[in-house]
Order: sequence, then structure tokens, then C-alpha cells
Amino acid sequence: MGSPQTVTLSIEDGGKTEVSQPSGLPLPSKARTIALVVTLTGAAFLNSLTVQSAVIVLPTIGKELDIPEARQQWIISAYTLTFGCFLLLWGRLADIYGKRLIFMWGCAWVTVTTIVIPFSPNEICFDVLRGLQGLGAAANVPTAIGILGVTFPPGKAKNYAFSFYSAGAPLGSVFGNLLGGIVAEYASWKWIFWILACLAAAVTIAGYLIVPVPVVNTGTKTSVDWVGGTLITMAILAFMFAMTEGNVVGWSTPWIPVLIVVSVILIALFVFWQLYLEKKTTRSPLMKVTVFRNIHFSAAMVIMLLFFASFNNFLVFATYFYQDYQGLSIIQTTLRFIPTGVVGICTCFVTAYILSRIRGNYILMFGTVCIGVTRL
Repeated sequence: MGSPQTVTLSIEDGGKTEVSQPSGLPLPSKARTIALVVTLTGAAFLNSLTVQSAVIVLPTIGKELDIPEARQQWIISAYTLTFGCFLLLWGRLADIYGKRLIFMWGCAWVTVTTIVIPFSPNEICFDVLRGLQGLGAAANVPTAIGILGVTFPPGKAKNYAFSFYSAGAPLGSVFGNLLGGIVAEYASWKWIFWILACLAAAVTIAGYLIVPVPVVNTGTKTSVDWVGGTLITMAILAFMFAMTEGNVVGWSTPWIPVLIVVSVILIALFVFWQLYLEKKTTRSPLMKVTVFRNIHFSAAMVIMLLFFASFNNFLVFATYFYQDYQGLSIIQTTLRFIPTGVVGICTCFVTAYILSRIRGNYILMFGTVCIGVTRL
């Protein structure tokens, strides 16, 4: 990356601080920095938009493709399945081949698969294409975070950049509801995916024009931990498939507990393999599992796991509750989801402001208590 150069940055209290930045990556102008943050936020926005716009029209898609109600959850699960399974591997490939390259290919892949999805003739084809769509999202979402991380030095600017990025998810939720509700009410649900494809194409083009090109790639192709990537991908795939399909075929079905046991064994093998690479060799592991010895980090990860598990479940449950149980229309269901996204956006920016004034664990505790109260 070249020798570091010292850059002096002004901060709000009138003081100055010095940060080291590689000489090959000069700090971008203010306008380009804003454009970069907006472009990368597009990844989080599209991810949430893709999920929520499909959630709002689950019953409609199910009726048109003749998908039984018990299997309609696969419209969502197929996407989240591949998204969750390939996050680690794509993250490592981004470290090796360059975050910009993986981000752009991920966005382009999402664009292509989203265009094709509405042409699905049956349930299986639709679910497979949704899975391939999630594969692209697994590439661009973590790399967008990584690009932000290496672009901004620690400080308020970085807090605001990450908060703006975080706001992309609730913003996508709001517009996902509006997009799914309005389009499905007045046109075919297929237009939802074609509009999403146009947005994904715009993010791809913006990424090509805005995201800076790294001068030197310090990684080597041989440093990819393919063994670890295969183990953790197969483990998460087996576990998530068993968890999702168990609701459809019944938890007493023999192969469901077998898949769960197999996934636990694969996860254990992955952990031992990563420890071996980290402590016994000079090869880079897919992830340093020793980081989980930090109790604060582990607790934060568990809290986020439980949050996303409950929140995603709430979205699907609420959709069926409003449309099937209460008999509301799609547009009426849309209006009832809007407050969730609006409050989420406001919370992201408020958090960015108070993050330097209040300890992060207190903010996390407050958010967790709020989630618990709403689930009572």
C-alpha cells in the first residue's frame, strides 16, 4: 500500500488529530465521500428492500405460483439461506481479491438474478433464483462495510458514516413496504422485482464510478481457506435448511434432527480447523475464532443474533396476521409497517449523535429492552 502519509483532520471542538493513511489511497473530497457513503448504503438498502418487498406480497406470489401456504416461507428463506451461508466466505474473498471487485460483482449478480426471477414458471425455479439472489447480496453487504471501515479513520465522521449505512436497512424496510404494497395493489407483483433490478443496476454503476480502486492488493490467491469456507458454508446450510423445513414437514421427521446434528458437527470441525490454522500454521484462517474469548464481543454477537431472529420472524408473522387473519389489503398492510422503518431511521441518526457521549453497551441494553417490551 506504500508508506503511510500523515493527514491532519479538524474536529468539532476546534482541535486537530493526526491519522495515518496509505499514500496510495488519498482522502477523497467531501462530495466524493458523501457519494461513496450513499453508494455503499445502497447495498444495505437493497438487501432490506428485497426482503421486505417480497414479504408484503407473500400471499399474492403464493397464489399465482400455486405454492402451499406451509412452503411460502421459502420465498423469504431461500434468500436469507444463501445470504447467511456465504457471508464469511465472500468476506474473505474480498480481503484477497479486493473489496471493490467483490462489491461490484455482487451488485451485478443481484441485478441479473432479480431480472430473471419474475419469469419463474414454478415454485422450485422461483426459490432457486431467490437463493442465487441472496448469494449476490452476501457479496456486496459485507464488502460495503469493509470499504467504509478502511476509508474513514476512527472518529465522529466514521460514526456518522456507519450510522448512515445502518439507516439503509430501515429505509429499505419503509420503501420495501411502499414498493410491494403500491405495485401489488395496482400492477403485477413481477414489477416489484424489475424495479429492484433497476435499483441494483444503479448501485452497480455507482460503485464502478465512486468506489476507489486500491493501488496494491496485498493478499494472495493461495491464502483463501477453502476448507474452512466449505465447512462453515455446509454447516450453516444444513442447519438453516433443517430449521426452515422443520416447520413444513414436522420436527419429528427423522432427517430433520439428523441434519441438525450434522450441522453441529461441521461447526465444531470448522472451529477446530480455524484454531489449528491460527495457532499451528502461518496460513490465514477464514476467521479468528479466538476473538470470541472476549466476553463483550461474544455477548454483542448473541444479542444481535437473537434480535434478527425475532425481527425477521415478526415481519413474516405480521404479514399473514394482517392479510389472512384480519383480512386487510396489501396497501393497508403496508401502512401498518411504515412506523417500524421510520423509527428505525431516526434511531440510527440519534445513535450516531450520542455514540461519542454514551457508552455503547448502554445503548445496546436500551435497544434490547425496547425489543423485549414490544414482544410481550
